[in-house]
Amino acid sequence: MAFLETLFENGTITLVAMAVLAVEIGFILYLRPAGLLAGPIIANGISGIGLLAALGAALTDQNFIFVAACLTLGLIGHLVDLGIRIAETRRRGNHRP
Repeated sequence: MAFLETLFENGTITLVAMAVLAVEIGFILYLRPAGLLAGPIIANGISGIGLLAALGAALTDQNFIFVAACLTLGLIGHLVDLGIRIAETRRRGNHRP
């Protein structure tokens, strides 16, 4: 139990989660079926990495400016993901009037 506590106290758990997320994104991009866009997958991953980086910074008592910058990165990734998805939906004609 002390090992797990240490992972959280020094923020290493967020690095592990980021590594898992990066590998997952790589597998999804490698195995994705035709027609599945890479942009939203990458943007969503950037969003997740930004949030995990903010968590890691907060767990290790980093400056709030760094935490805010990581959260901003997450927000930008999220907005890019949404923008790509909305544009693709409109392009395909699957949107509400």
